[in-house]
Amino acid sequence: MTQHFVVSYEIDYVHRVSVGIEAESPEVAQQIAEQAFNEATIWDDTAAMPLLADDYQESGDERLVWECVAVERWPDPDYSVQQLKKEQAAMQVCRGLVEAYQQGEANGGSINWEDLDPWVPLALQALGKSALPT
Repeated sequence: MTQHFVVSYEIDYVHRVSVGIEAESPEVAQQIAEQAFNEATIWDDTAAMPLLADDYQESGDERLVWECVAVERWPDPDYSVQQLKKEQAAMQVCRGLVEAYQQGEANGGSINWEDLDPWVPLALQALGKSALPT
């Protein structure tokens, strides 16, 4: 008889974030960035502080730790997976809308509702909604 397992691994990494800041000196620029970090606004990507990089890189320590836990049933996906699925759905919707637009141009400038209908459920998924508001 088989069982359910949650198998996880951890790898040490470095989270590198870069933003653009205009300031009188490197010290002032760093102070502005530290304040934005402490206020959780450093990722807001504004004109005054554009987000230039937000990347995770393995630290190179080559430390890989595995864990295996028996469970009765799979747990619900956590926020990171939910967010990834929303982003993937949003990209599919964007591709579908571009395709519908191109099809409309090929048909003389008119987009058919049928060309948009398949993308509505994915758009709702990307927005984290289950149905269109009534």
